[in-house]
Amino acid sequence: MYSKTQLLIKDRQALQNYQNQFQELSDLLLGLLNTPVKTVHHIGGTAHFNYPTEPILDLLVGVTNLHDITALDEKRLNYAGFYRLHHRYKKKVVMAQFNNMKELKQIVRLHILQIESDQYDHYLTMQEALTHNSELQAEFAEAKQALHAKSETIRDYETGKSALFEKLSRRYGLN
Repeated sequence: MYSKTQLLIKDRQALQNYQNQFQELSDLLLGLLNTPVKTVHHIGGTAHFNYPTEPILDLLVGVTNLHDITALDEKRLNYAGFYRLHHRYKKKVVMAQFNNMKELKQIVRLHILQIESDQYDHYLTMQEALTHNSELQAEFAEAKQALHAKSETIRDYETGKSALFEKLSRRYGLN
């Protein structure tokens, strides 16, 4: 598996491409037979390119209950090219689509959460703030780029980014 972080991009010309990919995947997820998926949101930097970001399409996928994600649902997502990431995620399932099965660079990530949870609401609140608050965007961009430069692995980077989200959430009253 590709263990390094990918280069950050800030290519507003790619915005339409990411929006098209989001729409296709949203239609796929919501159209699965007997799907537990209730909502799909485009989150992260590729939703707006207000700051440099990894070239990964992040989707917040809302389900009524995480236990609704069955082996059958995972199998259907496997057929669509998504594979579960087995890390210690708290009340969250993460699945990824990769560029190929040799290099394993993540190109799409599904953050699957329960709709009526604080964590789900926090994702939406933070996305809204990073879309519209230029002061927060600037602070996040600077800290994210510094974190990206010093992180040895994807795991280091993602752990640091989670801490950054928490810190900024407290500072801007987004909890």
